[in-house]
Parts: sequence; structure tokens; C-alpha cells
Amino acid sequence: MSQRCELCGKGPMTGHNVSHSKVHTLRRFMPNLHVAHITVKGKLVRAKVCTRCLRTRAKAAR
Repeated sequence: MSQRCELCGKGPMTGHNVSHSKVHTLRRFMPNLHVAHITVKGKLVRAKVCTRCLRTRAKAAR
């Protein structure tokens, strides 16, 4: 299953875990995705959307 936002395209990013001894090991930062019902072109659509996009859409609706 793809961990990608269907609105903005945000996907996993990479970085490092840094231990107390400063050893760097690779890790992935996953986007915070939720399944939500959003309106696209006047239709209600079920999509996997990051929480930043949900927040922005809620702000625009006000």
C-alpha cells in the first residue's frame, strides 16, 4: 500500500536515528495519513490524505 497523500503527493522521507553514542542508522519518516471523505469537483470522494491537507481544507471551508 502506497504511503502517499492523494492531494499533495507527500510521501516518506529519510533521515537518521541518532543514538546516545552518536551512531547514525537510517530511518523513514512516514506521513500522517488518514482516510477521509473530501469533496473533489463537487463529488464526495474517499481518499488517503495527510493531516496537513485536512487542516488546510478545514481552514478554507471557514
